[in-house]
Amino acid sequence: MKAILEKSRYVVLLIVFSSFVATVAATIWGVYETIQVLITLFTKYEDASSAVGYFVQLMDIFLMAAVLYIFTVAMYELFIDELDLPKWLLIQNFDQLKTILSNLVVLILAVSFLKYFLERNDPLSTLLYGLAVAVVAYALILYRQHGDSHH
Repeated sequence: MKAILEKSRYVVLLIVFSSFVATVAATIWGVYETIQVLITLFTKYEDASSAVGYFVQLMDIFLMAAVLYIFTVAMYELFIDELDLPKWLLIQNFDQLKTILSNLVVLILAVSFLKYFLERNDPLSTLLYGLAVAVVAYALILYRQHGDSHH
C-alpha cells in the first residue's frame, strides 16, 4: 500500500497538465482581447473612460492567467519536483500557496470592482457590489492571517 500511495502522487500530473492548458488558454484569450482592444481604440475610439474599461478588462484576464500559472507550478512543486523559478514563486507548502492565491484573488476582486464601477451608472448597485467585494476580500485576508498565526 505504501508504494501505491507514494506513486499515486503522480496522479497530480493530471491536475498540473489541465491547469497548464487552462493557463495557456487564458493567456491566448488575453492576447486576443488585447488585439481586439487595440483595433477598437484605433478604429472606433469613443472616449477615455471606455478605453480605461477595456484595459481594466485586460488586467482581469491576465491576472486570471497568472493565478492559473501559479496554481499549476505550485501543484507541481508540492507533489512532483522542484522547478527553477524565481524565489518568490517557490512554494513549499499549502499555506504559502494559500497566501499567494488569496492575495491574487483580492487583487482580481479589486479589478473586478473597478470594471463594475466604470460600467455602471447606478450608485446603489455599485455600493452593494463594492460592499460584497469588500466582505469577500476581508474574509480572505482574515483566513490568511488566521492560517499564518498558527505557525
